[in-house]
Amino acid sequence: MKHYLLTLFIALYLLNINVVSAETIRWVTESWDNYTNQDDSGLYHDIIRAAFDGHQLEITYVPWKRSLLEVKNGTADMTGATSFVDGYIPSRYVMLATPISILFDKRKITYTDLRSLEKYIAVWPNPYEEELILESNKAFIKGFSVQEREAAYRLLVSGRADYFLDTRGLHQAWLEALSKDPESKSQASDYQIVDISCLDLFMIFSDNARGQRLKDIFDIGIARLILNGQLSQLYEKYHLVEQMPADYR
Repeated sequence: MKHYLLTLFIALYLLNINVVSAETIRWVTESWDNYTNQDDSGLYHDIIRAAFDGHQLEITYVPWKRSLLEVKNGTADMTGATSFVDGYIPSRYVMLATPISILFDKRKITYTDLRSLEKYIAVWPNPYEEELILESNKAFIKGFSVQEREAAYRLLVSGRADYFLDTRGLHQAWLEALSKDPESKSQASDYQIVDISCLDLFMIFSDNARGQRLKDIFDIGIARLILNGQLSQLYEKYHLVEQMPADYR
């Protein structure tokens, strides 16, 4: 049934949009390990290239808030993935069903629930505060933000912050890198990740005619990747299957 509905969706869209071959898609993003690596690898890059097969992809790395602004004013076509969709055209398909997690030294913190964090100091990346800290969790989370994730990890390791609030995938990438660093004085086994909430994240496009058309082409591409099994292979490639929406498997 899923395959039938996806095939029908693609057919209906193809009847209603004009697909332009070799068009350049302007994709702006911050660099995130395993998602948008500076060498143009990563889950998002691979998905976007595959979805826009036959088009050119122009990648520009900018700070997150600037990427949102450029898509808002139309100087770039798309960014993401994000839960911020007001003022943009979101993709039909969720890109990540991502757990929001805390990372902490398990020798110092025994986690039972959010109340157990009240006496500890958190750190989180500044541009994503509204996404990471849900209104229902604010009473239990006390701390401060930093501009760079690397600074947050340094604060955690040095003990100047008790735990780091961010997405599970980024914490896992950091722990993997830590376990392979022979010069590190910290051990990956000393740390624990606990999920405290979850977000559905979408790609977003400029809210104009071009953005709508590119979004439609992207949606068709994603539907095709689901049907042929390529999408699940990309999540597997980057060890992010647990963040792939269940409907895509």
